Amino acid sequence: MAAAFPGAERISFTFTVVESPVNYDQGTCQPLTVLPYPGEPACVAYASGLYNLAGDLVGTEFEEDSLVGWPDGGVLFTGYGMYTGTLKGRGAGSFVALDYDGYVAPSGVQTGKLRIVDGTGTGDLVGISGSGSSAGAFPIPATMTVEFPGPREHH
Repeated sequence: MAAAFPGAERISFTFTVVESPVNYDQGTCQPLTVLPYPGEPACVAYASGLYNLAGDLVGTEFEEDSLVGWPDGGVLFTGYGMYTGTLKGRGAGSFVALDYDGYVAPSGVQTGKLRIVDGTGTGDLVGISGSGSSAGAFPIPATMTVEFPGPREHH
C-alpha cells in the first residue's frame, strides 16, 4: 500500500484509443459518422470507448458519452469514465470521473474538462478528489489536480 500524503498535487497523463466505439447508438445521426442527416442542424448519439492511460496515471479508462454532432464534423460530448490503474506515488485503484464540456474539432483536436466523482475511489485511491482538463490530438494530454483526505503537514 502506498503512503498516504494529504494535500493537492498536479498529475499529467495521456489518453490513447484502444477500442472506439465499444458500443455505439447512432441516435439521430447518420450511421457511424456522428454527422446529422442533410438539412438537420445537429444530431445526437451515444458511444463508449476504451482508452489506455500513460504518465502519472497508468492503466485504462472505459468511458460512456452522450454526443451532439454538427454538420462541420465537430462533436460535443459529456460522459463518465471509470479510470483503473496505478497513480504515481499513491498505488493502485480506480475512480469515476465526469468528462464534460468536451469538444472534438473537425481537425481531430479534442478539449474537455474532468472532475472526479466524490466517493468513487477504490483501493489505494479511496478518498481521491480533483479536477482538470484535456486538450490536444491523440494521445490526448490531460492534467488534473488531485487531493486525498487527511491532516496536512505544517512546516
